[in-house]
Amino acid sequence: MSYCVNCGVELDASAKKCVLCDTPVYHPQKEDKKDIVAPYSNISVAPQSIKKKFIALIVTYIFLIPNIVCIFINLFTSPENLWFIFVLSTSLLLWVVLVFPFLSRKLHPYMMWAFDTVAVALYVFVFHAKNFGGDKWYFGIALPIILIVSACVLAFIYWDRKRKHHWTSKVLHVFVDLVISLSVASACFFLNDHIVKSEICLVLDACCLALLFFWLYANKSRKVRAWLSKKVFV
Repeated sequence: MSYCVNCGVELDASAKKCVLCDTPVYHPQKEDKKDIVAPYSNISVAPQSIKKKFIALIVTYIFLIPNIVCIFINLFTSPENLWFIFVLSTSLLLWVVLVFPFLSRKLHPYMMWAFDTVAVALYVFVFHAKNFGGDKWYFGIALPIILIVSACVLAFIYWDRKRKHHWTSKVLHVFVDLVISLSVASACFFLNDHIVKSEICLVLDACCLALLFFWLYANKSRKVRAWLSKKVFV
């Protein structure tokens, strides 16, 4: 059994380079590796193309049928209470998040970020229009939280697309975004006299902050990064 001289990960007998850090493998006593059988097949199989637009069309029909049924039931049974709006808005949100990406040949992260942000804001506004939770909760609590989470997601997309990062750096960035979002949420709840919800956000914020320091250390230490990659098979 051999191990990488750089990161210490366990190597297969047929490996020519480390699967984790790409360090070349050299066996002084086994220079000829032609007779060693590789642990995987060398035959490449071309993936079959999937018609994304056809899938999007089928899923759209699946979303459309129950909404039409709910509209007719609502209008004929209780037209004074338009509860079908909640079903329609929920289906629209799910359609934008899950189906809309299949309609584009190339996935554009910034475009998807913009559509998802607007869809979530409009979805929550539906409940505000029906006066669920009071008059001020949307502009005082919900909308600021949506905007700060959206800003954190935008920052992550820009940072991730700028250059290639190790997966531990990405996890660290996620916890930074969580700490910022929970801090803003706690402040919004506190300013609007929701003390219990503010305290819950602070507890979650403290947990995320502790995990942030752990991932900060893991991201700095090459040994910890190699150990984590070996344990979670990344």
